Amino acid sequence: MTNDERRQWKRGTELRFSIPPDPRLGGYVRRQIMAFARTQGIVDDDITDFIGAIGEALANAIEHAHTRKPIEIVAWVIDDRLFASVHDQGVGFAPSERTVAQKLPDVYAERGRGLPIMRRYADVFSVRSVPGEGTRVTLGCHVSN
Repeated sequence: MTNDERRQWKRGTELRFSIPPDPRLGGYVRRQIMAFARTQGIVDDDITDFIGAIGEALANAIEHAHTRKPIEIVAWVIDDRLFASVHDQGVGFAPSERTVAQKLPDVYAERGRGLPIMRRYADVFSVRSVPGEGTRVTLGCHVSN
């Protein structure tokens, strides 16, 4: 199969599922996205850090959404990029300097690492939140063809 044929085959393929906001399901989510990526011809080494960023997005949704409503996870491929989104239906938040933090907090800080880690390990990073409606984090990374 040529790269053009492979790209055509990938386009429109997606993984979509929901989970309850339970921190014990983080490993399950990471494994599902890794398995999906493999079916698309993406090797594990290309996305190891990216999978960690997805784990951070999920952990934030579980901890900060303050709801028992399901969290939706979607992964898809477009050409040489893998994308994933984590969408909760929680309390949401108004944009602030917290959401644009670029660097990791002090080494002894116990909190505040999630967004900088996501930003560092993803080539595409977007946070959209609406108070009272929830938050969607979208991440993307370039992969080898």
